[in-house]
Amino acid sequence: MGLTWLALMVLVGATLPAVVRGLLPPLPRRNTGISPQAVVVVGAGRRRQNGQFSLTTRGLRRLQLAASLANEHGLPLLVSGGINQAPQADGEPTEAALMAEQVRRRWPALEVIEEGQSRNTWQNAVNSAELLAARGVDEIILVSDRTHLPRALLCFQSQGVLAQAAWQKRLPKQAWRPSAGALSMVPEIWYEWLALVWYHLRYL
Repeated sequence: MGLTWLALMVLVGATLPAVVRGLLPPLPRRNTGISPQAVVVVGAGRRRQNGQFSLTTRGLRRLQLAASLANEHGLPLLVSGGINQAPQADGEPTEAALMAEQVRRRWPALEVIEEGQSRNTWQNAVNSAELLAARGVDEIILVSDRTHLPRALLCFQSQGVLAQAAWQKRLPKQAWRPSAGALSMVPEIWYEWLALVWYHLRYL
């Protein structure tokens, strides 16, 4: 009976935005005085249906915010994302190509830079930093999910890129009202904590 009540309390807690917010990995110390010269968005994977590739819902959410910020501030937009698996079939679009296609449909005047070789967050940072450096850019707005941003920021900072974090809020304002959205973030949060440990051991 005790374990049942404990499990129930844990489950209820995982639906409360205030509790879930406290579980989020902390963002690195914020860099002040940044004057962004570009917006960078890292992909969230592709999906395939009926032989056609498209962006995931999370990826579309990131891209919409990034393109809006780039358009608002008159900055170029770098879209970063390769493929989920190897090898890549002939004619198979990279995630960056899918993102660029979406942006050019809605914001045809926006300058889009494609980075389509990366397969993880570390490669997102390394490959994007090279493209940015070629343009003399080392200060950016970095767009991803709040759960993923701590790892992404650390990777980009390790490449000498100063970044401001931007994300769309997914947790409701009602901190103590149960939310399915809050519950859906819990697996992402635990994954990111594990990924942060792995990245510190391997890359950072």
